[in-house]
Amino acid sequence: MNDPFVSTTISLFDQITLALVGIGTVEPSKLLASSGNIFSAEELALLGERGAVGDVLLRFFDPCGIPVLTPLNDRVIGMPLEKLRHVRRTIGVAGGKRKVAAIRGALEGQWINILVTDRKTAEQLLL
Repeated sequence: MNDPFVSTTISLFDQITLALVGIGTVEPSKLLASSGNIFSAEELALLGERGAVGDVLLRFFDPCGIPVLTPLNDRVIGMPLEKLRHVRRTIGVAGGKRKVAAIRGALEGQWINILVTDRKTAEQLLL
């Protein structure tokens, strides 16, 4: 946090008017898991126990979009969800059957206000 590039970037969060974000699931994709950039099995279990279904910016939430707070939040350097909510246009990009619950949670929590997805996922979200 003392790095000037990091602190300068964080100070600009309030000026963001457009954010393009991915929507992730608690269970990492095979590609992400094979890269080694995942949380430990214990950390994933804790997220599951607390009801997490997905994340935006590695900030996890439950099916209603309510943030799931764990010690993982302290390890993420990035925009907090509450700041993201104030971004005028937040575009979430995600699709596929395994992401329906995460996308629904992101929509319910109003963490995104525009969704880019595929037709089958959109149809599932409408059910």
